[in-house]
Amino acid sequence: MDNMDGDLRYERILNIIDLVMTMQSKTYGVSLKDIETMYNVSRRTAQRMKDIVLSLFPQAAELQTNGKVKRWGFKGKPVNLHNFSADDVADLENIKELCKSNNLGDKIPVLDKVIDGIKAANNPNLTSFENDVEALMESEGFAVRQGARFNIDSNVLLMIREALKSIKMLEFSYQAKEYYDLEEKNLAGFRIQKGLKPKKTVVVEPYGILYGERHYLVGKSDDKKNEGKVKQYLLHRISDLKILDDYFDPDSSFDLRKWVDSSFGIFHDEKMQVKLKFKKEIADDVLRYNFHPTQKVEQLKNGAVIVSFTSSGAKSILWNIFRWGANVEILSPKGLRERYVEMLNRIKNVY
Repeated sequence: MDNMDGDLRYERILNIIDLVMTMQSKTYGVSLKDIETMYNVSRRTAQRMKDIVLSLFPQAAELQTNGKVKRWGFKGKPVNLHNFSADDVADLENIKELCKSNNLGDKIPVLDKVIDGIKAANNPNLTSFENDVEALMESEGFAVRQGARFNIDSNVLLMIREALKSIKMLEFSYQAKEYYDLEEKNLAGFRIQKGLKPKKTVVVEPYGILYGERHYLVGKSDDKKNEGKVKQYLLHRISDLKILDDYFDPDSSFDLRKWVDSSFGIFHDEKMQVKLKFKKEIADDVLRYNFHPTQKVEQLKNGAVIVSFTSSGAKSILWNIFRWGANVEILSPKGLRERYVEMLNRIKNVY
C-alpha cells in the first residue's frame, strides 16, 4: 500500500474514534455541519462518518431536538470500551508513531485520551491487558518513512484547527519563497540580486489543511492582489501565527475535496488535457497506479499504456512524470512537453 494511502486511512480511523467520543460528550450530539467543521471534510464525507458510527454502535441514533437541524448522539449507556482489545490498542499505538513521523503531533493527545479510556475500562485486567499490548508491539514492526521532511510546530496546527472551528480569521508572517529567482525583476525592470525575500504579513480566511510530505493551509487572502482567491500556504513557512477576533462568512460554494481533485497535487493553475504514454515493460505498475480522479487508461495492442486526464498543477505533474524515468513520454499538451524538456536540460546543466 502506498504510504500516502496509509496516512489517509489512519487519519480516517482517528477521526471516527474522535467523533464517537465527541458524540458521547455532547448532550445534543452533533450535526452534519458540526462534523464538516470539526474534521474539515465535505458534506458527503460527514454523512459517511456519521453513518459509520451509527452502524458500529446501536446506542448511537438521531436525537429529538426542538431545532430544525438534525443531530445525532448516544442514547442510554455509553460505548463499552471493554469491546476494544489489546490488538486495537496496539494499532492505536502504531498510529501514534505514524503521527509522530508525519508531522501530526497535534493528534497524539486525542489518541492518548482514547487509549487511557480503554485501559481504565479494562482496569480489573489491566496488567494482563498491557502485557498483551506490549507483546504485540514487540512482534509487529512499524515501517516509518525516514525520508526528508519539514518539521511543523504542533501549536500551528492546533491554532489553525481552532480558527477553522470558530470561523475566525488568521494572521501570520509568511515567506512565499526563501530566495529571489535569478531572472526576477523589480517594477523598474532592473534585475534583482539573489538573496532572501522579506516576509509578508498575511490575513487569511482559513478553509482547511492539506496533509502530505508538506502540509498546507488552504484559505482566502485579504490582500488586493489575491483578494477572493483560494491559495495554499506552506505550514513550515508560517510564523507569528495569531487567531484574530474577526469572524468571516465561509464561501458556501467552496468544497475542499473538489478543489483538491481539480489539480495534480497542491498546485493550481490553468487546466490542461494531459496524455502520457508508458512503455509495456512497466504496464502492470501503470495499470495499478492512480494518477488522477479523472484519468482514463487504455492499453495498446503492443502492450504500451496511454493515460489521459484533465488537471491543473503542471509542476506537480512534471515531478510525478520524472519518477517514471525513461519509461514515459508526454504526448500532449505541447506546452507541458516543452516545459519538461526545459526542466531536464536545467538538471543536465548542473552536471
